[in-house]
Amino acid sequence: MRRGRVAVVVAGLVVAAGLVAGCAAAEDSGTAGKARANVNARPEPVTSPDDATPRDARILESGFEDHATWGPGSYVVKYEITNGGEDDAHYFVGFEFLDEDGDVLGSTGVTADKLGPGKTRRGDTAPLPSELENGPLKSITAVRISTVERMPAL
Repeated sequence: MRRGRVAVVVAGLVVAAGLVAGCAAAEDSGTAGKARANVNARPEPVTSPDDATPRDARILESGFEDHATWGPGSYVVKYEITNGGEDDAHYFVGFEFLDEDGDVLGSTGVTADKLGPGKTRRGDTAPLPSELENGPLKSITAVRISTVERMPAL
């Protein structure tokens, strides 16, 4: 899927996840210019009621770096998604990018399609400037998982 289509799908899933939560109460070795990312300061992720657990997704590392895919000076999030269920599943994981005051600058998300039981998918992502509505990329100081959705793979 092209990046633009992924962004539209991700935006729709983020909105849907927010509604559900409200109703229910590749890898690269570049490390230049790491930010003061505080990945441990995130709250428990919001999860859907269909067997997703906070342990199904986690941030491995984050910070500014020159990246082959995302470009120079990108804020890159390295993550992993593990299927903790008993059947194949599709996952959506949402990330929120925070400034030094803890305010949300914007968000993005990733998917893992047809992930087998006990299998792990690792990758990286970075926000596009258009996904940061409340401040510039250079203001990011932390990232947190905001949503973990698990859907059965049919």
